[in-house]
Amino acid sequence: MTRLRQRWIQLALIGAPVVLALAIGVLISNRFAGPLPPRRLVISTGPVDGAYYRYALEYRRLLAQQGFKLEIRPGPGSMATLQKLMAGEVDVGFVQGGTVPEGVTGLTALGSLFYEPLWIFHRKGLGVTSLSELHGRSLAVGEEGSGTRALVLRLLTDNGVTEDGTFLLPLGNVEAEHALTSGRVDVAFFVLAPRASLVQRLLSNPRIELMAERRLPAYAGRYQFMETLRISEGVLDMAHNIPREDRTVFGVTAALVVSARIHPDLVRLLLDAADRVHRKGGQLERAGQFPSEANLELPLNEQARRYLRSGPSWLERTFPFWLAGLLDRTVLVILPAVTLLFPLLGWLRPTVENMYRRRIARRYVVLRESEERGETLSAEELKSEIDRLRVLRRQVIDETDVPLKYSGEIFHLTMHIDLLLERFERRRRELLESPVGRG
Repeated sequence: MTRLRQRWIQLALIGAPVVLALAIGVLISNRFAGPLPPRRLVISTGPVDGAYYRYALEYRRLLAQQGFKLEIRPGPGSMATLQKLMAGEVDVGFVQGGTVPEGVTGLTALGSLFYEPLWIFHRKGLGVTSLSELHGRSLAVGEEGSGTRALVLRLLTDNGVTEDGTFLLPLGNVEAEHALTSGRVDVAFFVLAPRASLVQRLLSNPRIELMAERRLPAYAGRYQFMETLRISEGVLDMAHNIPREDRTVFGVTAALVVSARIHPDLVRLLLDAADRVHRKGGQLERAGQFPSEANLELPLNEQARRYLRSGPSWLERTFPFWLAGLLDRTVLVILPAVTLLFPLLGWLRPTVENMYRRRIARRYVVLRESEERGETLSAEELKSEIDRLRVLRRQVIDETDVPLKYSGEIFHLTMHIDLLLERFERRRRELLESPVGRG
């Protein structure tokens, strides 16, 4: 056997367990961690002039810094977003509280993000203090597909106000404002941020009033997605003192919703962006209040739960997101591989030792056979045997490739060959000097 071939056998014996352990580690990693996440996501928002779209622009900028592309698809609102999510047309979307139908499956929430006030404006002098008093009125309840419409219809239905005798007009925000200020409708509903110019215009309009729902605490207790929000006097415009007095309004939370099939790494990527955008708070939110597990209508994604409670991992805090994902998978491969490698190495050590000892033992077999033959050989035959032993000695020294720890055994084998050579040479001389040997 050539030395090169011996080297290959050694490498195979040592490398095979390592390759096997790594292969099993990769299988385990793919089974539990899955493949790497896609680099492109699609998010559904509301109209391009709304808060959801503006937040999506910030998300897109942050994801681009991590090497991911976020495509924004605007639409009428939350109901359309839910339909796109369930149809698999988008990966993620902003969904307003109070809009998720019962029995929806296949979607999870990554967390609630911020409060959205529900503003209920009516013509001055209408004298209504409860939603239940709106029966028979003309109401602008939001355009088709919007979260505003879904929420308002739900609240009106629970108050016994239906289309039977009540005019429920599907108007968008701008149309609803014009209809209210022109007297075409009695009441208009809006889900808008406090600083929205439309809200400030209506709050400062002397012919329009903000309805003071007298049962606000009851709604907050009845609906998990709802809170009561306090709008302080002058908070929207100090110079013009808008609003003119402290007001309390309905408040719902906006949530970030994804398909349940979304890659777990993308959950953490999106939440990292959400945390950067929303943790600073706003007019209605305290710093650090969002993202949150509170006020959700959909089940909280398990990856999101861990992120919201523990924050980003050390790898995610230290390295770019894509690199942290690769390193995380590397750890998932190495840990099971190392776990498997220890017993394999325990098997490998005696196997390799036996291989080296057999290699030396084979030389001893040749030596013993030579010794047994030498007792009956003639002088000429002994010369041939001596030549074979010298070849064996060179092979032992030059070609028996074993680790240093076996050098003692090689030394003893060489010494035994030398002793047998000396013995054969002495016997050959004796045979040559004897009358029988000369004859």
